[in-house]
Amino acid sequence: MNFDFKDLLFFGPMILIIYFMIFLPKKKEQQNLDKMLAALKKGDRVLTNSGMYGEVASIKDNIVTLKFYDGMRIDFAKSAIAKAVETLPEAKA
Repeated sequence: MNFDFKDLLFFGPMILIIYFMIFLPKKKEQQNLDKMLAALKKGDRVLTNSGMYGEVASIKDNIVTLKFYDGMRIDFAKSAIAKAVETLPEAKA
């Protein structure tokens, strides 16, 4: 089995397609997430990776304290924040 230049002409574009369709969008998504995490401040409403909505009570290094219903506060790693949200969803009784 010999490696030929024609093989490179086939695999080269395939590697580029994979890069532009998979890796580049993930890189941009990670950059946007990093920018959002750097801009977090007290009072921002966020959604965690575990699906919990809360309000940022304080930020210290890589620890974010979120305030939930009835003033309950829980510490999260900054990387556990999935996204910032405009409003919290309505609580159902």
